[in-house]
Amino acid sequence: MSHPNPHLAYRSDIDGLRAVAVLSVVLYHAFPALLPGGFVGVDIFFVISGYLISSIVFKALAGGEFSFADFYVRRVRRIFPALLLVIVVSLAIGWSVLLPDEYAQLGKHAMAGLGFVANLVYWQEAGYFDTAAELKPLLHLWSLGVEEQFYIVWPVVAVLAWRLGRRFWRVLAGLFALSFVVNVVFTPLAPVASYFLLPARAWELLAGAALAYRVHRSGPVFANGRLANLMALLGLGLILAALLLVDKHRAFPGWWALLPVGGAVLLIAVGDAAAINRSVLSSRLAVWVGLISFPLYLWHWPLLAFVRIVSGEAVSHGALLAAVVLAVACAWVSYRLVETPVRRGGSWRTVAALVTLSLLVMGSAGNILVRDGLGFRLKDAQAKREAQALDWHAGLKAGPDCAPHLPAGLPGQCLIADPARPPTAMIIGDSHANHYYWGLSESLRQQGVNLAQLADGGCVPLYGMSILKEGRLNDCRKVVNAAIDHVVVNPAIETVFLGGRWMAYASGRELRDPADYVSDETLVLPDRSGSAEMSRAQVFEVALEDTLRRLTAAGKRVVFLHAVPELPFNARECVAWNPNRFVSRTPRPDCRVSRAQSDARGAEFRPLLARILARYPQVAVFDPVPLMCDDVACYGRRDGMLLYRDDDHLSLDGSYWLGRRMAAQLPDLLASEAQLAGSGAGARGL
Repeated sequence: MSHPNPHLAYRSDIDGLRAVAVLSVVLYHAFPALLPGGFVGVDIFFVISGYLISSIVFKALAGGEFSFADFYVRRVRRIFPALLLVIVVSLAIGWSVLLPDEYAQLGKHAMAGLGFVANLVYWQEAGYFDTAAELKPLLHLWSLGVEEQFYIVWPVVAVLAWRLGRRFWRVLAGLFALSFVVNVVFTPLAPVASYFLLPARAWELLAGAALAYRVHRSGPVFANGRLANLMALLGLGLILAALLLVDKHRAFPGWWALLPVGGAVLLIAVGDAAAINRSVLSSRLAVWVGLISFPLYLWHWPLLAFVRIVSGEAVSHGALLAAVVLAVACAWVSYRLVETPVRRGGSWRTVAALVTLSLLVMGSAGNILVRDGLGFRLKDAQAKREAQALDWHAGLKAGPDCAPHLPAGLPGQCLIADPARPPTAMIIGDSHANHYYWGLSESLRQQGVNLAQLADGGCVPLYGMSILKEGRLNDCRKVVNAAIDHVVVNPAIETVFLGGRWMAYASGRELRDPADYVSDETLVLPDRSGSAEMSRAQVFEVALEDTLRRLTAAGKRVVFLHAVPELPFNARECVAWNPNRFVSRTPRPDCRVSRAQSDARGAEFRPLLARILARYPQVAVFDPVPLMCDDVACYGRRDGMLLYRDDDHLSLDGSYWLGRRMAAQLPDLLASEAQLAGSGAGARGL
């Protein structure tokens, strides 16, 4: 059997290890409950890649034959054929099944994937407003970005350090240690950056490089069969431990990544001296899967993602299994008819054609992005309207900036209804405050009130409170404290609206989490001694009381905005779109949640809110539930409009719909206590 790399003696056991890596990833992505740590297959790939590519570089350097041009030509011939095919097919499928905002995002990700910066893009996107992973068909290209960024730097470092002779080890060890320290230190502090970015991942590729250098200098690591068998068992055990013990709730990579990385290094190091490598990893089936592992990795995630997008959360196991089988078939065809011919017979002309084609595809993907997902594809007026309502970022881009009316350097997302006038009301909070802003600002404008917003996604809008997650502090005080302090000293701002995802902050879970779910987010009061011993409810209560006390003491009219009912599904599943006779996105039969389920969810946090708010009768309370629900259900669609953009945020249409229905209550919400007393209206809860 020929090996795809003519520079090295073929090792069938490494193809078998590739099979372990890719099958782990595929199984995890298709059926995550079966193999919770399957994503560590990527780490195994990193080690294999570092070993094989570094072996090529070291052999060429030792023979005085290394050429940067030859190295990168081989990378193009290895990576581009299958990658281009998968991206082009993904864009073609996306044309038929993705809504405009989804398709625009796919165009962006296609550009990032071909530019090998997908990891940087996904790192920047990660956050409170981020799209679910299932709606990103090219999400898996982040690992390709890490690899190719490494191979931009590593050959240069290797060429320069090679002149040091045996001291090359010091350079290699130093880089490995530096990257590993970055990984361990920053995984708890900046988990998203550590997961996606090269500085925290380079040590995994360097582990393979170190083994390659050891083999190059001194030959096989384990010549003794008994010791090799023991090390192979240990390596296999480490990988199995990673697959079974690591899950998405672990701080990964961090120390946990030592399990798959160490296991892969040991299995590569023992080679054919170990029985496991000779009999299991070198079996015909394992080798066959290993040979198609790269195209299988490329194909499996887009197919799974598109199946989930079309089917929604009700996707069947059978559909997911069919997607995996199709991915295997596509991988084999890609390997036989695309990858192998190009890699074996590719000339400079072939490389130039691949690069040119990549630029053309990037241009097409860029066109999809800048033209907002080519909305003309939607011929159905209802689908087009709902797709526009789902595009929350269009509203964010359209909102006027209120910065001229605020002190310089005040953080947070700042919007204002009328930028020509200073604000007379302020809404403070997180993304749930933001989704109130659009409709509320329009209704208030008609009553002469100029509403501004200061918000920060994922930040609880309570004074002095921050959120601790996986050892990382999301210091919401920078935005919330500054906003409240500004309001308190600004006499022009008479009314303050507080909006937030109170259910998640108070209860510690989302509606779709199991009832016994334990949140990995901790509410903290960094400036208050003894708060570490408080329960979640106590911390929340102290912070909300402090916030209300500060605002009411300053003479502000305070309006507490209850959160909208949550849906147990993504509202995108309610959109019906039938672009052709082959594919359709069939909507949910009922775009609603039962009133009983919604009330049961409210029972987890509303009693706490009611108890706190009862102490501040001067605070007005707005509850959207009577407007969005009846005795039977709470609705995701009303009056022909899709009210939500996901499971808990209003769409733009939903915001304006709710704002219009709030209009009748606004005079009472904005009235002072003296005005209420004079009119005989004693209740502030509306």
